[in-house]
Amino acid sequence: MNREYLEDYEQREKAEWNKLLRRMQEGSFSFKKDRYPQDERFVNLQKPVAVLSTIGLANAKDIWAMVPFCGSLIRYLPPVRQEEFEKFYFKISEIPKIVEFIQETGKLQVVFTVSNFRAYEGLDFLDPFFQLKPPTLVGISMDVFGDKKAIQKAATTFYTISKIKYVDWLKDRYNSLGLSSQVFLSALRRKLDVYTILKLGHYEIIENIENLMVDDPEEAHWLLTISGIFVTDQLVDLRSDLRNFSLEGIKHSSKLPLVYQPKLQLPCEIGKFLVTKLTYAPLGLDACKELMYHYDAYDLRKVQEALNEGIVTNHPEIIDKSAEELSEILDNVWNDKTMPHRVKGLQIGIPLSMAAIGSVAAGPIGAAGGFLAGLGYSVTDKFIDLRTEGLSERLAKLKTKSYQANIYDFKEKYKHNIPKPSKEGQTNA
Repeated sequence: MNREYLEDYEQREKAEWNKLLRRMQEGSFSFKKDRYPQDERFVNLQKPVAVLSTIGLANAKDIWAMVPFCGSLIRYLPPVRQEEFEKFYFKISEIPKIVEFIQETGKLQVVFTVSNFRAYEGLDFLDPFFQLKPPTLVGISMDVFGDKKAIQKAATTFYTISKIKYVDWLKDRYNSLGLSSQVFLSALRRKLDVYTILKLGHYEIIENIENLMVDDPEEAHWLLTISGIFVTDQLVDLRSDLRNFSLEGIKHSSKLPLVYQPKLQLPCEIGKFLVTKLTYAPLGLDACKELMYHYDAYDLRKVQEALNEGIVTNHPEIIDKSAEELSEILDNVWNDKTMPHRVKGLQIGIPLSMAAIGSVAAGPIGAAGGFLAGLGYSVTDKFIDLRTEGLSERLAKLKTKSYQANIYDFKEKYKHNIPKPSKEGQTNA
């Protein structure tokens, strides 16, 4: 990618940002309704939109465990060298297929993260993504958090403290990774933005960060990174409907005060689990496509949420568990025997005239109609066959936790699609 093209791209992105600033200043931008970048800046954007946090992701394939379970998943494209890109983002050989997938489905979106596009110079392997003309993902203006004098004062304090040890430590870190000075400067600017928002917002954690920047630069770096992902990004976000974190990322958030820690959601781990249960393909783009082809997107999201609810309800201590323990817990929730046992325990049919048996028998005959109506039946139904999706099944679900019923419903609906488990209990490699 040549410098002239990148500079032109940068100017166009700045022009878009300036339009946003003018709308904010004029009061024509609604923080509740409007989104930035706008929908039309993306390729066939689907809702709900999720923004992916990279912290704690084990490898490049993890992303494909999350794409089928949201509308569109936004993935950053940072200016990093090819080896690191392949480890944490995509294999270079797969990029043409990924670009085609983006164009055809809109399920995955890519965005840039820096304001200085010269940082991408020489990274020619990213050229196919540039052909999509992705936007730069930015948040609201810093002016929202304070006036120019307060913002400048915070910046001065940050640079004064960081020059003691932190700047040199950060520069050495990026040099050791083989990253350019442009990437280092972008990272430093990112830390400054996080620090400024925390400082202007009088967050208690800011004092700890300032002390660590002098005493322990590495720990300060992690605390700034985590604060950015789990605190300030939520404040400036103008694009996403939800944000996706990994279990490892959630574990890192425990360094923050309890009030700033996110709700326990495990989209990556549950997504990987469902890939093994619902496809024969190993985790990757092909498995993602297979899930999208064989299963309705809404149903996938619903069963993912049901599994998450099952974990949070019964294992709130999951944050302290290993990946192996989490996998075993997910298996137990997925293979819960209580729901089908309750449903199939009643294998008879009853006519409507007998529907008032039991607790409703003591009331007027109309009570039965009201009771059945609450279950979704019409009083004109002549006969309810309990061997199908009938009264017994609905009664059983009333006595069952909602996540159990949702998992049962999904497995029943797709029983002809779900692969049979192997002897090891898995469906793929």
